Amino acid sequence: MFITLRNQILKSFLLLVCLVLLALHLSVPINLTAVDIGRHIKNGELVLTGHWPVLYKNYYSFTYPDYPFINHHWFFGVISYVIFRMGGFIGLSVFYIVLLLLTFLLAFDSARRYSNFNMALFFTVVGFILLMSRAEIRPEGCSVFFVALDFWLLQRYFQRSLRGLWILMGIPIVQIFWVNTHIFFFLGPLLVGLFLWQASLAGEGGERLGLLKRLLLLSVAVNLLNPSGIWGMLTPLNGFKKFGYDLAENQSVFFMIHRFGDVLIYKYYVLGAAVLILGMALALRRDGLKSMPMVALGVFITIATFKAVRLIMPFGFLFIPLAAYFFSPYIKNAAVNFSLVLAGIIGIILLVCFVPAHPYLGLSPKVNASAEFFKQSGLKGPIFSNYDIGGYLIYHLGPQEKVFVDNRQEAFPPDFFRKIYIPMQDDAKVWKEMSDQYGFNVIYFYRHDITPWGQSFLIDRVRDPQWAPVFVDDYTIIFSRRGSVNQAVIDRFELPKNIFRVSAV
Repeated sequence: MFITLRNQILKSFLLLVCLVLLALHLSVPINLTAVDIGRHIKNGELVLTGHWPVLYKNYYSFTYPDYPFINHHWFFGVISYVIFRMGGFIGLSVFYIVLLLLTFLLAFDSARRYSNFNMALFFTVVGFILLMSRAEIRPEGCSVFFVALDFWLLQRYFQRSLRGLWILMGIPIVQIFWVNTHIFFFLGPLLVGLFLWQASLAGEGGERLGLLKRLLLLSVAVNLLNPSGIWGMLTPLNGFKKFGYDLAENQSVFFMIHRFGDVLIYKYYVLGAAVLILGMALALRRDGLKSMPMVALGVFITIATFKAVRLIMPFGFLFIPLAAYFFSPYIKNAAVNFSLVLAGIIGIILLVCFVPAHPYLGLSPKVNASAEFFKQSGLKGPIFSNYDIGGYLIYHLGPQEKVFVDNRQEAFPPDFFRKIYIPMQDDAKVWKEMSDQYGFNVIYFYRHDITPWGQSFLIDRVRDPQWAPVFVDDYTIIFSRRGSVNQAVIDRFELPKNIFRVSAV
């Protein structure tokens, strides 16, 4: 009894250490100038005050204000706004960290149920770096949580530790929230279908199969309960469209390794994928068709992540239970068990050595300085801005001050990016034509835009006698057009151009 109690205390301690480590690594400052959360907060505010156009068109834009846009993440905006009103940006940071910690606990418990604590701990340590790869506050964090929750519920039903009534009621309710929170909601019915397939292969009785069939139909049908109805339900099909603007997060792993060879996470993902592929091969060889549903899930998430690096974090959370499932027969060996727990403890010690020196909650220091300058100095638009900073401008200036573009590629026609947005930064003639057409008075740019056209555009504007730099900090730069309504601001705040230097990145 004493040994059992001691083991339980040790297990609880190791799990607690994992939670603390993950929380510390997820405690990163919110760089509001380059993330979406500002726009989500504004979405929530507008929805709760009855501004319904934000749900179905490009409400914040002066370039394409009536372009149809299905706001599939509107409910995440509502959640964000409510939490923001109660706890500010620190409250949002805490909410997101807690959400991902709960996701981890669900994934860990699923892994434990497939194998044992030692194997779950080992694969947690192996996949840990993947879990912290995308720490900024995004609606996809809700999708990762819902995937882990559905997987855990379905696993418990399959293992007969949960009554069917719970999943028949719980999963459709989860799905209603999910379809209004993030575009990955299609993963809910996919998981139900995979567990239905697994139950059929395992020879489950007609009653249990019937319940899963009803659950599958219900989890598909409730996706209609969104503001756009059938079109909102079909939104994931947009993933096959070309939007005209290539985001780094949607690039393949091999592209990112070639472009950013010094970034560890992409190479580490390849290692994690190799481990999972090995596990899938062993499971197929050992169990044949019975392992196919989990192998199919493993193949799906592995290929999807190879194609789009934004999925590295979701891959990490699924890696833990899937790897435990594939390798679970080896826990019968005492030597393997001892090696797993020893490797897990050593891995935790190594992770402790790399804890961030300064964990941070809330906004990056002075990130709002440029917006405060814009409002206090009395600058007037129209504003030309780059893609990254759109959410920041919407949060601070919208919807009164409309934006030229923001970081929603699907909210603009593809030709806008190919024939207007990129060429006007790359070609002086196109810039002059578009500048005259839209009458820009202000250029408001995120300085760390790494696109070649963005950097060349900034260099050209610093040298352009028609434009005066009036504000610069670590995040942004603001120019104002000479002779415009903002001439008084230029007279007061113009910066000498000799303070700017061009350096290689």
